[in-house]
Amino acid sequence: MSKGYIALILHAHLPYVRHMEHEDCLEERWFYEAMTETYLPLLHVLEKLSDESVPYRLTISFSPTLLAMFTDGLLQKRYQKHLEKLLVLAKRELQRTANEPVFNNLARMYEELLERNFYTYVTRFNRNIITGFKKLQDTGFLEIITTMATHCFAPLYSHQVEVLKAQIKVAIQEYLKHFGKKPEGMWLPECGYFPGLDELLKQEDIKYFFVESHGLLYASPRPKYGIYTPIRCPSGVAAFARDVESTVQVWSAELGYPGDFMYREFYRDIGYDLPEEYIKEFLPGGIRSDTGFKYYKITGKG
Repeated sequence: MSKGYIALILHAHLPYVRHMEHEDCLEERWFYEAMTETYLPLLHVLEKLSDESVPYRLTISFSPTLLAMFTDGLLQKRYQKHLEKLLVLAKRELQRTANEPVFNNLARMYEELLERNFYTYVTRFNRNIITGFKKLQDTGFLEIITTMATHCFAPLYSHQVEVLKAQIKVAIQEYLKHFGKKPEGMWLPECGYFPGLDELLKQEDIKYFFVESHGLLYASPRPKYGIYTPIRCPSGVAAFARDVESTVQVWSAELGYPGDFMYREFYRDIGYDLPEEYIKEFLPGGIRSDTGFKYYKITGKG
């Protein structure tokens, strides 16, 4: 009996939020938050699996805009400064919650997370985490792919072929600069496809791409196994579809992880809960916003 395989694909993208004119920009917090709570912890998990000789395989796409921010000197310095401020806040939280064991344990967890992130980011990789992901790719555990240069929705440019050619070429150039070779795959932004796009990808030696589930379900001819096996386009480029049920588990607040009571409530943050005089210096421009310190779990609708 033949075996089936699960392909785990992560898509990493942020719009370009670098603001040279502002020292403490609210939009840049989006990038810092993703670094602290997603990209650095993900790198730690993958490295641990590698160190323990777990034979995992994973694919992740890094958008060119995200790669540019990873390696931007100004953002690197600002993110280090951001981590340093959060470590100060963590120590204050440990003192403030000293007589509240549950909150104190959470504050300690945040301090440990921040300390590890700081060590990895500043000491180990000299503020360039691409180095860590590249090493995992070079050792065979991880495959890194790309996406359109500015994450444009390709179907909107179906009649502007030169725009799409430029998007693909720039994406490949950016990837080559950071990883020393060309990517083999592409995550289509918002999984948007139109007939003929695969021909443009083939011209740049892209061997496969990812598309929304209905891209395969309504293909002609319809594939025998629906979304559960890739198809080969007339160009020879392979198309993989996103799994509907997995998508629901990741995104749905009703049926998926975001609404599960075991998780923290994202919108309950000490940046809003604590007195302004205590928290103000840790907020961008003194404006109440998320700090990342969240002590409460998701609650029911009632």
